[in-house]
Amino acid sequence: MAYTFDDGIVRICEKVNIAASGNKPVYDFKTRVSLYFGYEKTGIVRNYAAKQAGDTLDEVIHVYQERSISAGRDIACIDGRQYTILQAQHGTDDDGIPITILSLERNEEPHGTAETST
Repeated sequence: MAYTFDDGIVRICEKVNIAASGNKPVYDFKTRVSLYFGYEKTGIVRNYAAKQAGDTLDEVIHVYQERSISAGRDIACIDGRQYTILQAQHGTDDDGIPITILSLERNEEPHGTAETST
């Protein structure tokens, strides 16, 4: 399947310590990269696997391949909504274009400052 990347822009934000040197850590999220994305079907198998792991799969998107995305460290921001990245799968589409597929779970309580929620 050939993918399109015309559904919007996703910001990948990383957790950073914003406390002054020597103070107790205070964490926030800072945009590391912005990418065009396309939505994918969630799919029964993916949804069932997420439920077995105790997660809720809210969105699945694809972006041009970005190997720096970390499922444990980063969050995704789309249209003012924050998502935990449950899984990042790297591969290629049918035309040989390198892509990354992200499985996302919506954060009900936003993390960090307004930078990630705008």
